[in-house]
Amino acid sequence: MVAFTLTLFHNTGKLAFYIILVLSGYFLLPNPSSFADIFATSQKHTGHNSIITTTGESTKIHSGHNSAMTNTKQILANGKTNGLINNTLSENSKVVILTFGDTEKSQFTTAKPILDQYGYKASFFITCNYVGQTHRLIWNDILALQQDGQDIESKGMTHADLNNLSSGALDFEIGGSKLCLQTHGINSPNIFAAVHGDVGNNPAVIDTISKYYGYADDGFANLMFLHCDGYDSNQTNCQTYDGSRMLSYANRYSIREASHNSWDARYLHDDQTIFQKFVEEVNSGVGVNNKIGVVDAIPIVAYHIIDNSKDPSSTDINLFAAEMKYLHENGFKVIPMSDLGYDESTNYMYLE
Repeated sequence: MVAFTLTLFHNTGKLAFYIILVLSGYFLLPNPSSFADIFATSQKHTGHNSIITTTGESTKIHSGHNSAMTNTKQILANGKTNGLINNTLSENSKVVILTFGDTEKSQFTTAKPILDQYGYKASFFITCNYVGQTHRLIWNDILALQQDGQDIESKGMTHADLNNLSSGALDFEIGGSKLCLQTHGINSPNIFAAVHGDVGNNPAVIDTISKYYGYADDGFANLMFLHCDGYDSNQTNCQTYDGSRMLSYANRYSIREASHNSWDARYLHDDQTIFQKFVEEVNSGVGVNNKIGVVDAIPIVAYHIIDNSKDPSSTDINLFAAEMKYLHENGFKVIPMSDLGYDESTNYMYLE
């Protein structure tokens, strides 16, 4: 390297080239911001003074109910599209979906102002009978979210486990919640979130959801795939049932997400470690998308409460602010789940 440098300096005609080369390498490197850098800036947005120390330890993907990170394989699909599909990489391979469940008040009072700083739109899944309860959203909050362009979807009437309900009870819980939202002024909810995310193998539940909605948020994985072809199931499309009339592992009624609360609980609100886990998660689809030349792999991150209570279902405020700032500073496109479309001819999902 020294010899190379001396050679360039010896030839004064190449000096300018050398300087440009060095500066180009510096500015083209990925953004090196650490959590400490982002967190320090994000504190001024939240008004909280909690201190986070650096552990220096890396995180590991783990498995288990409500925190399952399903192993994915790098997809080798041809990524073919047609004129209806807007998945090309002409703009950005960094796409993330954010969801909020259980109708928590802090989603409006705390999370929304942080989302608004960057113009981010997320999907809020409402349980109708929760509305107006202590620490829950009221209908005016929900309507204000919708008016601001946030995506309002359904998480049932009563937050019931769907797996052991009768046909009539399923219609009430699933179809009734859509009617409830529409009655209160919500425009055409089309996605249903299953409590516990464990109904993907239950035909009665999936069939009922498909009567009322185009999609379901159900199950856990570190990525969802628009072509449903990135898992170990060897699928090539998103048909709900396979040729043997068995429910396929991945389909538009089994859209999988990563549970932020699984990190909050597992790492005991160690925000430094959780932030690194978040960074790994949101970057996990970029290499897959760049390889095949279309957006197929999308991380979905699910939140519930945004406060400093250290509740297992909560995410610390400054951590959430730092995560949103990271997405902004690193060029991620944040979209609501309602931006998904479905092509009946190819049985692929796509971005509208």
